[in-house]
Amino acid sequence: MSATKITIKAIKAGKPAAVFDPNPLNAQANDNVFWSNSDPTNAHWPAPSVAEKTAWFDYQIPPGAQSNQLALPPMSPPAPYTLNYVCALHPDEKGQIRVTLGKKKGAFAKKTKKGAFAMKTKKAAFGKTTKKTKKTKKTAFAKTTKKSAFGKKTK
Repeated sequence: MSATKITIKAIKAGKPAAVFDPNPLNAQANDNVFWSNSDPTNAHWPAPSVAEKTAWFDYQIPPGAQSNQLALPPMSPPAPYTLNYVCALHPDEKGQIRVTLGKKKGAFAKKTKKGAFAMKTKKAAFGKTTKKTKKTKKTAFAKTTKKSAFGKKTK
């Protein structure tokens, strides 16, 4: 899950017309989206439609401010979808969010680098043999350690 910003940019200073950037926005289900109003003179109000202006936010976004985050829900059953929106104050300003179900690669995705949670890790961290020496190293979880903080020897 990530947070993505859509910037509201004025076309001409002092005029109510603005554009959403990026448009369309490509995002994934469960991502969060927020709008940042860089229009120096006009407020804007992203909404699913003019009639549903409070469906996402109870307020318009003043110049130089940003909205709260909007969570993009997954469809049921899961499928990609397009979320069309409009500025409730300026109906000619329109935008789209294309929501996909693509999996992001990361710590627990299918393709990760070998490491802490992968199948092949270097041995020795838990008292196993290492590749080069084939000897057991004494480590925090090896069979013999120095006296611990509680004054006992562990084996």
